[in-house]
Amino acid sequence: MSIPSFEERVQQWSHPPVDDIGYRSSRDMLAMDMVDLNMVIRTMAANRYNGWRNYQNRWRSVLGLDSTRGQRVLDYGCGVGLEALEYAKAGNSVDVADISEDNVRLAMRVLRMNGFDVGGFQITDTDPVFVSESWQYDVIHCVGVLHHIPEPIPVVKAMAEALVPGGELRLMVYSDQAWKIATGWDPEPLSRAEESSFFERYWQHWDPHGGYADWYDEHKLTEWFGEWFTVARYEPLTEQGEYVGAILVKR
Repeated sequence: MSIPSFEERVQQWSHPPVDDIGYRSSRDMLAMDMVDLNMVIRTMAANRYNGWRNYQNRWRSVLGLDSTRGQRVLDYGCGVGLEALEYAKAGNSVDVADISEDNVRLAMRVLRMNGFDVGGFQITDTDPVFVSESWQYDVIHCVGVLHHIPEPIPVVKAMAEALVPGGELRLMVYSDQAWKIATGWDPEPLSRAEESSFFERYWQHWDPHGGYADWYDEHKLTEWFGEWFTVARYEPLTEQGEYVGAILVKR
């Protein structure tokens, strides 16, 4: 099979995931009234933070949702804006970014109707991260996104340029254990998922919506992105370890 083009991925991800509910059209959610939209966000928050994704509170603790205060945060691949809202509630300055313009508009609406000022911009295939000399970030929060990017190295390089020295790139990625769960085999070290005959089985197992998914372990994160980042933390978030939280610190 062919890897989806950037334009195809924009269309696919304009239906962002709402945990344990499904993929919802961001345009349709934008048309909801405030009460109904807030109900969707509250339901998603309950499913994520009280469910299997947050095993032993690891999602929140490893990704720093309860310990980050007074920082400049970019939620990269913001989807509906759930975690941007968490950062804003904790007293951080937040921007949102996504390849879908509708997702950006939706996330901005979610934050603003909860009383928070927020900036937003659309990611393009030629400008993977917004960079401003007057506005660089302390934290880039990138959850459930990097493993869906077919060419991640230039994106991560751009993320490094958008971070202050010592800034953090916070990731939730599918792990090598996710590959093993889906295929029954350990992945080849440092390999790209699409190089394997199990590729379609793998991404169909974890996310049939996106059309592409890779896997990461600590070694792969270091080898691919070590020019710009040090892997400071790498921990499973879920009981089976299919989701991993990684904190990369800018060199």
